[in-house]
Amino acid sequence: MEFLADERPKTEPLFFDADTAACIINAAPFPFKSMFLIAAVCGLRIGEVTALKVSSLDFKRRLIHITAALDYSTRKESTPKSSNSAAPVYMPELLAKHLRDWLDKRFRANAEGYLFVNSKGRPFLSDNVVKYGIHRAITKLGIQTPKGAHVGIHCFRHGVTTELLESGTPIHIVTRMMRHGDSKVTLDHYAHVVGDAERAASERLSTKLGAQLESEPELESVLSRTA
Repeated sequence: MEFLADERPKTEPLFFDADTAACIINAAPFPFKSMFLIAAVCGLRIGEVTALKVSSLDFKRRLIHITAALDYSTRKESTPKSSNSAAPVYMPELLAKHLRDWLDKRFRANAEGYLFVNSKGRPFLSDNVVKYGIHRAITKLGIQTPKGAHVGIHCFRHGVTTELLESGTPIHIVTRMMRHGDSKVTLDHYAHVVGDAERAASERLSTKLGAQLESEPELESVLSRTA
């Protein structure tokens, strides 16, 4: 069967929900534990996480400034994916606490000020973060993933978006938090989640409305027969 370009079925992205993300973070060693927490809370991309510097952290205003991204394989620093991607992200108190602890106890000073560096004092290769961080953690936990699925930092990002949408966060807020170009990008990637959220919202509204309706004997009779 052939599909037109805009009619091809979209594959739903693999994501880590909050419970799975927490298990992976707990199972991962430092510095991956801290890197994954940033991804799970803020939805940063892998190159954005590896490019973070101490100067990126604004504890006073509780912001993380996304000013660069590192190439997946070469570690060459470049600008973020788009102008929207360069927007600062909010640093919740949980993350602020962990990052302060990282700086106080585990941070390794380096000439360029990267927040996370390997044993040679260089920023991590993205592939090594995935291989030695995520893959080892999910293997340790016995987490099964679909055959052929790409498992990486983006699973945290997908999880953030999914959790926000399922909790009823307005689409324009999710778009800003994930730094998407516009709401259409969010909808294109997460239409299935939005659909589920719409159904749940409709059920909540109808339940609230139904609780106030006067009962009709005929309707109750029908409902009792179909229950």
